[in-house]
Amino acid sequence: MSTEPKETEKINNPETSKKLSKEERRRIREKRREETSLPTKMNKYLWFVLFFAGIVTFFDGWSTLAITLAMGGFGGGFELSLEQFFNPDLFTYFGLTGSPVTMGIVLSIAGVGVVAAVSFKYFVDKYGRRPLTLLTAIAFITFSVLTAFSPRGSPGLIYFLIIRICANYFLSADIVLIIMAEEAPNQLRGRLVGAVLATNAVGGFACGIIQAIGVELSIFGMKLSTWQSLFFLTSLGYFFIIPLFFFLKETKLFNSMKRYEKWRLKKGLKPKTGWTVPLKRKYIRPMTLGCILGFLGTLITSAQVTFFALYFAKEQNMGSTLVGFVSLPLMISAGLGYYLAGPLIDRWGRVTCIHRFGNITIWAGAFMAWPALFVPGDIPIPLLMTISVLGTMLSGFCAPIWATASTLIPLEMFPTHVRSTAMGWIGAISRGGTILAPFLMMYGAEKLGGLGLSYQFMFRLMGLAVATILFTTYLLAPEGKGRMLEEIAATEIHAYKAERIPKEKYNEPYYWYAMGLPVFFTSFFIYGIASGGEVDKLLVMMIFYISVSVFCLIIVAIVRKMITEQK
Repeated sequence: MSTEPKETEKINNPETSKKLSKEERRRIREKRREETSLPTKMNKYLWFVLFFAGIVTFFDGWSTLAITLAMGGFGGGFELSLEQFFNPDLFTYFGLTGSPVTMGIVLSIAGVGVVAAVSFKYFVDKYGRRPLTLLTAIAFITFSVLTAFSPRGSPGLIYFLIIRICANYFLSADIVLIIMAEEAPNQLRGRLVGAVLATNAVGGFACGIIQAIGVELSIFGMKLSTWQSLFFLTSLGYFFIIPLFFFLKETKLFNSMKRYEKWRLKKGLKPKTGWTVPLKRKYIRPMTLGCILGFLGTLITSAQVTFFALYFAKEQNMGSTLVGFVSLPLMISAGLGYYLAGPLIDRWGRVTCIHRFGNITIWAGAFMAWPALFVPGDIPIPLLMTISVLGTMLSGFCAPIWATASTLIPLEMFPTHVRSTAMGWIGAISRGGTILAPFLMMYGAEKLGGLGLSYQFMFRLMGLAVATILFTTYLLAPEGKGRMLEEIAATEIHAYKAERIPKEKYNEPYYWYAMGLPVFFTSFFIYGIASGGEVDKLLVMMIFYISVSVFCLIIVAIVRKMITEQK
């Protein structure tokens, strides 16, 4: 008589699963995956999915950095005036050279499209990953290309805003990530998801090369500036995505889930899918993890990716061409981080990578921002530029690793029938960081920065957000290394018992967090004063960031208490 069913039951039971050896667990998982026709190692189709998903995220990364580089020429002095006239940056093109805060508000409003995208994520769970992938990818590329034809001046700014809202609404990278995660073998999930995310940085790298070369296209007799040319070139995505789409299959997990839903329908049972299903109490743990890690992570990456060019131009006195060249090693660092993220996550685990590389990111941020304090006036200092760029490169290398792990943890915790809907809700809240970042950076630097700009002070405040991510991960995140998606959802959504942690250590993390707040406050205050900031203005930004951090930890404490009380 076969003992396999009993072994399968063991691995679904959190208590008995602990008693099995790693080899026994691995063997049982492989058997279960073979039974469901899921691959246990790389095959031709998985390589195709990896390539297709990479193409989609490539153009997502391209368009994301295009906005950054479009603002990179703003700054400088007289020597850039002719360049700005014949090849204008975003500020000059729309007549906002003296109103960078207005541009920050415009970019914030444009981010509303990303938040609204939750409205179609439910259809991915209802109708399938495959059809929605084509719809969103084509729509995103179309609106990105239309951005290139923005008219000058105020009318053009309104057109630009509407088009960017539409483009952000159809971001499709989230769907191909779900496809890759559902098709990937357990032991390779981190590697493959990380490789897909890495192509985002590759797209940014390619965009930086075009910016550095200064390509200016002429389309239908209309000469486009470099930033407009960058957006028009996203049309290349049509030649890749449309032909490849016809080779894409629906994921096996989705097909299996749909068969189960049809069976429930025949029995007269209510469907398990729905817009609000992920908001139920039983999903509070992954929803809380996803929203906090996603929101703070998006706030950090959106601020750094969008504004590093403006920071280098205004506070390191770099010209737009130099900014374009500097973006290349930064994109290489980010790409390397993404490509190594998967192997490291699969080897060390998701939680461990967040802690290790999150701590390094905090230190790297200091090397990125501190040199700006010693730049005298408008005089470029190559040594300080080098230190700042190296610090940004280190941050760019580490951030993708912990960001990939932060994306993977909640994605693995949700069952197939609500995975896209749940990630849509998380994405909507997370992308709130995309809305908030431009306003905070522009307003904080331009209005509250004291003497001149102070983007370096705003970057330093991101250290507190990273620390909050570290504490949230420690307090709530499970480890999904090498485990089946169904197993993680079954054992970790409900299971989190206080007895896993010794009672005397249960509240210890809160004490460490409380001790860390004065350290952050003092450090930021001294740094702000040294950069020429006024006390009252510095306090406004510091209190805001600390309040957000404390609010997140209060939510974590409440959720932690709720799930330990569940029976």
